[in-house]
Amino acid sequence: MGKRLSEFYGLDIYSIRGEYVGKVEDIILNLETGGIMSLCLKPLKGSLSAEPSEMKRVLKEENVSYDSVEAVGEIVLIKSKPVREFRVKRTGV
Repeated sequence: MGKRLSEFYGLDIYSIRGEYVGKVEDIILNLETGGIMSLCLKPLKGSLSAEPSEMKRVLKEENVSYDSVEAVGEIVLIKSKPVREFRVKRTGV
């Protein structure tokens, strides 16, 4: 049985180790195949008007590849928690 695309929005995402990852805020589709490419943890609509560097950051750090999805039901279960880069801001000391 399939799932409507609209049913993904707002679903909690957990790793198979039980770690909370976030909520599905947006979805990236492959228009050629009609399949889901990735689930975004931040909405892209607001990011589109932001600087290109912010859009790249969201796509790189706040994104779960659909290849890592194990199951979708009342939650989304993924193979492993995505690695996020946390940048330390340097201050002029």
